[in-house]
Amino acid sequence: MAGGLLAFGLGGLLTRSWVRRRFGGDPEHNERVTFLIEVVGIFYALLVGLVAVGAYDHYVEVKKLVNQEASQLTSVYRAGQAFPNSRRCRLQSQVRNYAENVIDEVWPKQKQGEIEEDQGRLDAVFESLMFYEPQNDQESNAQSATVDAFNEYNNLRRERQGEVEIGLLPELYIVLFLGAVVTIGVSWALVGVRLIDHLALTGLLSLFIGLFLALIVALDHPLQDSNSIEPKPWKVALAKGMGVPSDGEKQVATYFGKSTAQRVPGCLLDVSDYVSFASSDQLPE
Repeated sequence: MAGGLLAFGLGGLLTRSWVRRRFGGDPEHNERVTFLIEVVGIFYALLVGLVAVGAYDHYVEVKKLVNQEASQLTSVYRAGQAFPNSRRCRLQSQVRNYAENVIDEVWPKQKQGEIEEDQGRLDAVFESLMFYEPQNDQESNAQSATVDAFNEYNNLRRERQGEVEIGLLPELYIVLFLGAVVTIGVSWALVGVRLIDHLALTGLLSLFIGLFLALIVALDHPLQDSNSIEPKPWKVALAKGMGVPSDGEKQVATYFGKSTAQRVPGCLLDVSDYVSFASSDQLPE
């Protein structure tokens, strides 16, 4: 984009000979052009600056939201440790399976602008929480705390889904690019300026505007396209919060025992087995 606007700006200097023939004899022509450049430049610089700052602030806010969402799901996973071992294994396996699905399936589709969640995996976590009958006050408190953490996660998930399609208005882009054309085009109207000076002035102006517009486009739609926010917080949550070994590791030590990529620590079945029997009260022997 910066290169395209630079080529556009320098290419427009081909009109120099026509401008000299048309306005070369007017002694006040450059004063009028300079005044126009100052007025247009000030308003356009304010617009571009405000839009760039706004786009950056939005990008940072969405990045914080992604971090909070991944961290909150880790809280759900850890809160489940207070349940009896059979229920803990089922719940934590379902949470881990859901997190892996977000990284492998949800994020790539999200980059294409598609809001798609595997609701079945999340419903399985909810069922494991709500359909469990606590046997004592400790289990009741654990259930209440885990449900609160799960509800908070659900709110953050819906916020992140809503951010997928939020970006700058198309009308604003029209104004930005038309403003760039007008600002650069006004610089072509100068007369009595050496060619090398005119090339430097117009080239630097075009490059500066192009870089700012490229920045705005790159920051727009933080969860879409190639420059979108990566699911790194989710990978950290899996590795640090849920005991999934990092690349190159086979297992990690936790309070409940050895944790592998296929099995939650202290559990008899693999994650896939617990997920397959998510809605069943009777797990396979």
